[in-house]
Amino acid sequence: MDTADVSAAMASRMKNNPPKKAPNGICEKAAGSPEAGGDSGAPVSGLVFKLEKDPAMGRIAYVRLYGGTLRNRDSVYNKTQDIQEKITQIRIVDMRRSEDAGILEAGDVAAVYGLSRARIGDILGTDADVPGSLRMAVPLLTVQARWKNEADYPKVVAAFQELADEDPLLDLQWIPEDRELHLKVMGPIQIEVLASVAKSRFGLDVSFDPPSVIYKETPAAAGEGFVAYTMPKPCWAILRFRIEPAPRGSGLQYRSLAKPERLLGSYQNEVERRVPEALQQGLHGWEVTDLNVTLLEGEHHVWHTHPLDFVVATPMGIMDGLANVGTKLLEPLLSFRLSVPEEFGGKLMNELIAMRGEFEPPVLSGERMELEGLLPVATSLDFPARLGSLTKGRGTLSASFSGYREAPAEVQAERKRRGVNPLDQSRYILAVRNALSQQG
Repeated sequence: MDTADVSAAMASRMKNNPPKKAPNGICEKAAGSPEAGGDSGAPVSGLVFKLEKDPAMGRIAYVRLYGGTLRNRDSVYNKTQDIQEKITQIRIVDMRRSEDAGILEAGDVAAVYGLSRARIGDILGTDADVPGSLRMAVPLLTVQARWKNEADYPKVVAAFQELADEDPLLDLQWIPEDRELHLKVMGPIQIEVLASVAKSRFGLDVSFDPPSVIYKETPAAAGEGFVAYTMPKPCWAILRFRIEPAPRGSGLQYRSLAKPERLLGSYQNEVERRVPEALQQGLHGWEVTDLNVTLLEGEHHVWHTHPLDFVVATPMGIMDGLANVGTKLLEPLLSFRLSVPEEFGGKLMNELIAMRGEFEPPVLSGERMELEGLLPVATSLDFPARLGSLTKGRGTLSASFSGYREAPAEVQAERKRRGVNPLDQSRYILAVRNALSQQG
């Protein structure tokens, strides 16, 4: 591949049915979005699935249009980013050639110029016609980047910041104090693509550590967290939170019961903005999800309080609550469908059981056995590669993200914390104050 910003994740979700008139050069990357067609007279509904850079024209966004029509000089709404951008040119790409088509209609794919802020996965226009499966990208693995030449460190950081800007799902984590770069990926193919793009586009020799599964945390019980950030003055921020477990897949639900006369609305808004950030790292270093957080009460001081006091206080109050209630580890699961010759069925079922897989009773179809069920990502990373040897190349496997659920007690997964833990309040206050003063 000549470009690393081809999203392997997006490509893997667009692999079943080709667009109705997509030219060869693009079919190789977008082959197979869901059912092609669509109403060219409907509102615009499309998806950015790939990005490239042209030295003269800038960013090129490859767009699959599911509804409506786009033309040169049209202004198009980017729903994902809530911005408007103007199309300067629409080109149809066929292998190594391209021509100015001037128009992109529903069911087609084209290279669109002028969308300088577009990112992979962005929805153009409405999302009404974009298949849900293409809008639900969930990276389940994380990798650490390595580079051979230490002098390349600044270039590597800049390169991956650029790629992460184009594809937000990479979710680049840069830890300057440890000179570390971590990215989220969908699987081994995307890791190979990233290494290839680093070389071809940026001239950098980059490798990656073996991927690690992305776990999550959730509260183990209901309880409260409290913080009184009143020293060293000048500062004053008092907060009390209620933290409760919520149904799986519900994410974060937040509300405030604080009285505005005790905690001004502007300060309450600052707390609400900071709660999701505070939950990015739980007791074990993973994102905390599926919980209800309620701000029960808060207090500011008419003389001593500064809005940034709640930037400091909120993570301390949230982490105090998590420490009080504890957290459970959640692991990602894949929903799978496996088809193998009947003679290999027993062996494969034993393999699935060894991987902590769960499956429905097998269904026989001719001389083949069909199995459907769930597999933990952590135990099945190498299963697709092993399936060929287990079935002499006659087995087929399809899998998709199913969700997160509580991991068995024997599964232990800790993630190194970035920055100072808010539970170490003295060090945390000093670190955040220093960071805020440097920003100011």
